[in-house]
Amino acid sequence: MVKLKVKVGAKGQVVIPKVIRDKLGIKPDDVLLVDEEGGKIVIEKQDIDDFIEWVKKTRKKVAGEVYRIALEDEFE
Repeated sequence: MVKLKVKVGAKGQVVIPKVIRDKLGIKPDDVLLVDEEGGKIVIEKQDIDDFIEWVKKTRKKVAGEVYRIALEDEFE
């Protein structure tokens, strides 16, 4: 595995080197998952169908939390 240095831009953007994009088949408009594990940044290519399913699940969880907070505020 070759490690390549990249620079973080003013808006937190990082360019994935072309050699890695080509190797992993990453194209413009692909969806990537970004996570932190043990102090390291992990970026994974995301299948669009998996991403849509994740959005649906997350949306329901977030909507439920917002509703709960709204109810708490209502009765305070």
